Amino acid sequence: MYIPVAQAEGGATVTVKGQLYGPTLKLDGTDIATGTAVTIATDSTRYVPLSVEGTGSLYLTGIAIDYAAGSPAATSHTVTVGPNGQYRTIQAALDANDSSETDRLVLKITPGDYREKITVTKPGVTFANADVTAKRAVTIRASYYSSNTFDADGKFVPQDEFDLGTNKCATVTIGAGATGFSAYGITFQNDYNVVDHTAAGEQTPAVALNTQADKVYLKNSRIIGRQDTLYVQGAGNRVYVDGGYIEGTVDFVFGDANAYFAGTELHMAAFAGKNNGYFTAANTKKSGVGLVFDRCNLTVAAAYDDDAKLSLGRPWQTFAQYTQVRKGDGSSYVTGVDLGTKNSAYTDTSSAVTYLDSTMSSKITKNRWNVWTSKNQSGKSVDVTFHDDVRFAEYASHDETGALLDPADYKNVVLGSMSALDEAQVQAKRAELLAALGFGSAAGQWVVPDGAWPFAYDPNYSTGTDVQPTQPGGNASPNADSAAKADTMPETGSAIIAVVVVAVPLLVAGLALVAVRRNRQQ
Repeated sequence: MYIPVAQAEGGATVTVKGQLYGPTLKLDGTDIATGTAVTIATDSTRYVPLSVEGTGSLYLTGIAIDYAAGSPAATSHTVTVGPNGQYRTIQAALDANDSSETDRLVLKITPGDYREKITVTKPGVTFANADVTAKRAVTIRASYYSSNTFDADGKFVPQDEFDLGTNKCATVTIGAGATGFSAYGITFQNDYNVVDHTAAGEQTPAVALNTQADKVYLKNSRIIGRQDTLYVQGAGNRVYVDGGYIEGTVDFVFGDANAYFAGTELHMAAFAGKNNGYFTAANTKKSGVGLVFDRCNLTVAAAYDDDAKLSLGRPWQTFAQYTQVRKGDGSSYVTGVDLGTKNSAYTDTSSAVTYLDSTMSSKITKNRWNVWTSKNQSGKSVDVTFHDDVRFAEYASHDETGALLDPADYKNVVLGSMSALDEAQVQAKRAELLAALGFGSAAGQWVVPDGAWPFAYDPNYSTGTDVQPTQPGGNASPNADSAAKADTMPETGSAIIAVVVVAVPLLVAGLALVAVRRNRQQ
């Protein structure tokens, strides 16, 4: 396979996105990892070879080329959404208008409830609350979920039309092609387990927002759910959460993207019959930085008692070797766990979560983190974590009074590390993490938006009563192939010998070489 690159001053970076299990990926003769930007020379227009060596499986989802040379400044066009707007539904506005990173589509949304299941597929889209103060809410809500029900062959079995699996149940999905998506003052909510199905024993994955694209920016937005609230998906993708609020109970920020949270409140909500919870569940690839929480505030609902088991996170898919046995009723258990050997199905997974200069609830366990467990044949939870590949770190944490936590008081930290830093060290660590995440102005880096609302203050949207537009529920057909994240592991299966390549967008025409120039300021 060959990737066309144009002649350009300053060089360029190429990022190959996808999943790699077994073989070696080479770009221009050099070994590379998926999701990692690789600098290449652009002294002349040429085709750069991309090759695969060895056996295993490879699923490519995209190839991004970023040039150091600039592009024309971005423009935008705005449409209104609401009962008196140009479009009554958000999805209708998306479907009717084109957009790109250099000609953005801004949806100016009247405050109120929008009961829609939305998918964004085009680049350069902005959702913005028409009330610039965001005192009146724009809430996008639906109620889809994953039952985590499987048959004897391990195939997902939907229980009704709303049971779509973890990968499909999000209220709003930002598809892989929606590069540069942004949201200002928007609430993304999955009502499942929040408004309905709230009884003890009913908690299950129900995603509010699933981001699968690169360069996603969320400003002063709220993401509400219970289990699996925010799914940041796609190795190498960058997500920047600027302020705002995220609420959940179990693994409520999870995924393999590189995501940075600046001044965000993470709230551990209560759920009937539950006295435990996990803030995060990263399945970061080895080349990734993972989830970074900087100057965030971790709060806990008053309903949790002193015996609650609440942790900063647990490592999804950073598993040791085991054998999974599927029973006739579809349930499963693990046997033969070998904690000293990495699971062959997840060789590239190395869960990474970092907390920096953040405020921690006193109800968070002194062990700080949790291992990932699964049930054995007798129903007992056993550790299935490959500890050596877990990258959990906590730097300069504070208690609710602002006092620094002393690592000496936390002698039994599980999996991760806990360090005290002075202000200069905090600033240095912050700069190090931001650069590693790919934020900046160099070739291949992303200049994050400055946070300014995409339109001026309009008093007509800042007073009065919120409208309640009648919106379609958007009931989608169940997808039996959707994957679910559960405490029981997916089948490891036998090794796949063939190399499979799907959905690889390549530019092959000479004129298209110019089109891949990206504005590094986006």
